[in-house]
Amino acid sequence: MPSSNGPREGTRHKLRNAPRERGTSPPQRSVETYEPGEKVHLQLDPSVPDGTFHPRFNGHTGEVLGTQGSAFEIEIEDGGTTKTVIAAAAHLRRQAE
Repeated sequence: MPSSNGPREGTRHKLRNAPRERGTSPPQRSVETYEPGEKVHLQLDPSVPDGTFHPRFNGHTGEVLGTQGSAFEIEIEDGGTTKTVIAAAAHLRRQAE
């Protein structure tokens, strides 16, 4: 059987909820607002298919640059290179201070 080379390749564990977290996500996560300059963690929510970023950036921490539509632009460091990722609020978690 040929191997898969699609955009969700290798995401069996990244895109899976724990048993107690299955079902609809809390709506307050989707309407959360972030100010430019805030630090956020990128964490994919498998229950929300819209507004996702590439799974290779799952677990990264970055800084909010601004908004693009209803999503947020996040600046992250990836191997010494600065990259911009666009993600919906449901896939972001505020960094505790």
